[in-house]
Amino acid sequence: MKYKNSFFKVNIKDDGTYITIYPAVSDGKKLEYKEVMDFLEKKGIVIDDKLGLKTEIENMGSEIYERKLCDIKISPFNESAIVTVSPDKLVAFIRFYPPSSGGKEMDKREILLELANEKIVFGISEKVIDVFLMARQYCLNIPVAKGVKPVMATDTVIEYFFSTSPMAKPKLNEDGSVDYHDLSIFTPVKQGDMLAKLTPHNMGKPGQDVYGKSIPQNKPKIKKLKHGRNIKESEDGTILYSEVSGNVSLTNGTIFVSDTFSVAADVDASTGDIEYDGNVVIAGTVKTGFSVKASGDIQVNGVVEAANLTAGGNVMIKGGVQGMSKGVIKADGNVYAQFFESAIVDAGGDIFAGSILHSNIKCGDKIVVSGRKGFIVGGDIACKTYIEVNSIGNRMETQTIIKVGVNPQLYDDMKILIKNVNELNEKITEVTSYLNVYKEKLKLGAKLSPENLKQIKAYNANLTELIAERNEKNEKLTLIRAEFNEGRKGKVKVLGNVYRGVVISIAGMNRVIQEKETHNLYLINNGELTTSSF
Repeated sequence: MKYKNSFFKVNIKDDGTYITIYPAVSDGKKLEYKEVMDFLEKKGIVIDDKLGLKTEIENMGSEIYERKLCDIKISPFNESAIVTVSPDKLVAFIRFYPPSSGGKEMDKREILLELANEKIVFGISEKVIDVFLMARQYCLNIPVAKGVKPVMATDTVIEYFFSTSPMAKPKLNEDGSVDYHDLSIFTPVKQGDMLAKLTPHNMGKPGQDVYGKSIPQNKPKIKKLKHGRNIKESEDGTILYSEVSGNVSLTNGTIFVSDTFSVAADVDASTGDIEYDGNVVIAGTVKTGFSVKASGDIQVNGVVEAANLTAGGNVMIKGGVQGMSKGVIKADGNVYAQFFESAIVDAGGDIFAGSILHSNIKCGDKIVVSGRKGFIVGGDIACKTYIEVNSIGNRMETQTIIKVGVNPQLYDDMKILIKNVNELNEKITEVTSYLNVYKEKLKLGAKLSPENLKQIKAYNANLTELIAERNEKNEKLTLIRAEFNEGRKGKVKVLGNVYRGVVISIAGMNRVIQEKETHNLYLINNGELTTSSF
């Protein structure tokens, strides 16, 4: 008999019961005392000298060894097997133990029955069983059934052949000033240029474990090529080309190509207000009282006075803003300016400036104030994630409010939603209790009237509506909590001084500056707004 792992066999003789231990061959595994004991105890065999048996097993040499277990002559038993399954349920192993002397070996039918008893129904290899029957191997985990791993789905991939974030950082001069004159927020494109290519997603395929249960594959992230005018698709819809020469941009996942509208001088009485479905470049100044609206980006090479700018993309102001607390700058993307003075700014993305004075500023991501001045003095400054600045406030103790994190309105929204969910839970419990009464009646054999059946139908419909409404409100709560968690990650980094009169707020937690503080990183740590070095 050829074998690999060490194994044992029980022999029954007239003077008692014996065990024969066969040593491992080449790289086969040695026998473990615990496995032997578990098997013998399961068979009800008494061992007179357990310590001696343990010593012999642990010090087993290369020779077959026989040892008497007890003086009792037990009844013969047949060959047996145990089935184990891998943690991922993709492989089932069968481990055989030899029959005692006088016992019978298992046949194929009995092996298959053992697998069925363990509910192994998929991927069984009868070939493996046949090989075992021809050359039996004991105390060896034999992979007898294998499941099928799921084929993982792949996400849609979109490759862009232009810069999707063209706004460059301003040049920092040797004297500490910031140069915005060489910046451009536009990305030129020529007619016929390839803009984007889509590689479709693959749905994958579910797998199946050895118990016959389906193993679901992951869900792919599916994207589509979205675009505006002046763009054509390939025949299969996977490639986009520009139909005109102009400017290309990516806004909220949609590609736009437009001819840029240029104003040779100022926006004033000679031009009137400007509204354009694309990008606008203004060579001069936007004068007080006028407005510029663009579905794309706006670039002003001069100054913006008390005027209104509205952009579906980014806003670049190479001079600065003298808003007189009247003009409003609003952009879905980022806003760049040399300075903001008495300005009102609302950006969906980031804000970059050389200084901010007495302004009302808010944005959807971060604010960076850098350069030789790099200060924020006065006003109300709010953003979602991060503010970096050289200094905040001044020696005159000008009140300056700095806010980072979630909108305080979310606190009230969350309280209302929690109250609504609790009320819905009470209603669901009440309706469920009514339905349970009818279920108990049915169990007791009671007959329900047509009116009762109508009432049950109404309760079930009401329960479905209540659960759907609760799920919807719980989803909203999840989104709000996620925004709170993000808000608590907010930070304010000050490279220089923070003066008295400044209030720093992160996710609703406030720190009122009583004395001048220097070179601090303000953040929430262990539930408190505190400072840290950097």
